[in-house]
Amino acid sequence: MPNKLSENKNIVFVLKPADNQGGLAGDSINMGKVRRVAFILQFGAITNDAVLTLKSGATAGTETTAETFHYRLADGDQAAADADTYGDWTDSSSLTLTAVTYDNRTLIVEIDSDELTADQPWLTLALSSAASTLFSSVVAVCDPKIEAHDIPTVIA
Repeated sequence: MPNKLSENKNIVFVLKPADNQGGLAGDSINMGKVRRVAFILQFGAITNDAVLTLKSGATAGTETTAETFHYRLADGDQAAADADTYGDWTDSSSLTLTAVTYDNRTLIVEIDSDELTADQPWLTLALSSAASTLFSSVVAVCDPKIEAHDIPTVIA
């Protein structure tokens, strides 16, 4: 049987489904162990705008430098016929999640390990506390540098 996708990629539960409007940061990922990461953010209701950043640091949980990342948004709300197609890639280091645009949509955020600031291999996704409601969850899919049936962990 060929390898399954979950045997070739680190799948990281970054931020649990909840009202994450309190300025939360997800689990940090050691980008020294992966080639690239794609964060999959699913939003429910959003009231007011929030800001998303990816910050690198020398250790897990350290948010030293806001990194420029690539993102694209689903063309439609969840359950719409175009909910699984995405707009063009755009770059940002601080993405405003405008409530009327992002609620009930999927957002893909990607960055390669070689795009991070030198000597700051840990990457943390952070959501600002500007929104009064921000129902969301985040999963990361990492392309590991080491291929194995049981891929080594990339979180602390």
